[in-house]
This record gives sequence, C-alpha cells and structure tokens, in this order.
Amino acid sequence: MGKVALIVVDVQRDFCAGGTLAASDTPSLLEPLQDCIGAARRMGAVIVFTQDWHPANHCSFKPNGGPWPVHCVANTPGAELMPPLRAAAGDVMIHKGVTVDGPGYSGFDATGLLEQLRRLQIEHVGIAGIATEYCVRATALDAVKAGFNTAVLTEMIRAVQVGETEKILAELEKAGVERVASAKWMKRLT
Repeated sequence: MGKVALIVVDVQRDFCAGGTLAASDTPSLLEPLQDCIGAARRMGAVIVFTQDWHPANHCSFKPNGGPWPVHCVANTPGAELMPPLRAAAGDVMIHKGVTVDGPGYSGFDATGLLEQLRRLQIEHVGIAGIATEYCVRATALDAVKAGFNTAVLTEMIRAVQVGETEKILAELEKAGVERVASAKWMKRLT
C-alpha cells in the first residue's frame, strides 16, 4: 500500500452530545476513534483533522437565514476537537467554512488539503467522523474525485439522522468509495 492518510472529519464539541448540532450516538465514537487514530499514527499514516471554523455571521446559521443553529464559530469552545481527540505534532489541521458564504462541507473545499496530501504523496485515504450525510459524504466524494483510493470507516462515522446512513454509504460506494471496517482498513497499513 502507498502512503496513507486518515481524515478525521469535524469531531468537534458542537457536533457531539451536548453540542448545538449534535450527531447521533457520539459518545460511543470517541474512544474507539482515538484508538484508531493512535494506531494509524504508529503505523505511519498522516492524520488530518478537519474542523468547521465559521465566522459568527456565517450564512448557514439560522439567525442569518440559513438552516442550522449557530455552531463551530472560530476560536470558541464549540469549534474545538472533542476530547479525548487531540492533534499531535505533525498532524494536519484543516479549517473549513471560514468565509461568510462558503458552506465548507468538504475538507477539500478551498482549504489547501488536496495540495498538502499531494505534497505528502498520499495515495490512500480513510475517512471517519461527523456527519455522515454532510461533511463525511462531501469529503469522501471529493477525495475519490481527486484520485485517492478512498475508504469510509463504517463504524467510525456518525450521522445527524441515523436513517440516512445506509443510503449515503450506498451513494458513496457507487461513486467509488469503499466502505470498510476500521480493523480491516488498519490491517492494510502493516
């Protein structure tokens, strides 16, 4: 297997239990995901964390005419990675949705992530995180369009609406994204 990156999408306080826009069942995600990140790091994978990093007047917020409650405002506690997740030296941090009118669903949307992954000679990406039907979906579709061998780690994702998960995974699979358990994906790193 060529060089690998694990992209951890938007596991932030506002998207986790108790946050303003919480996905489903996030408490069961955190420890296993932290373990997966640690194992991937030890095996030499590049770890990428994406974060919504919105201005306070972002177009997607209800007070500004958008569909969502205010969430992940830059430099606020809600935008922080949800513990126990934490970045380590050498990890790639991507802020998205940083302009007032940019939705920022994909980790590749005007973030420089594509250029960074190419510079690092990444060939394969695994994708985990929140929310399956929005930012995980958009990031996976953009990764496969960019030519990366792309896999979604099926038990390491969480949706806002659980009923949408199977439909989204089927759509991703049709687009060329592999759906795989994290343990199987990790075995490929050895």
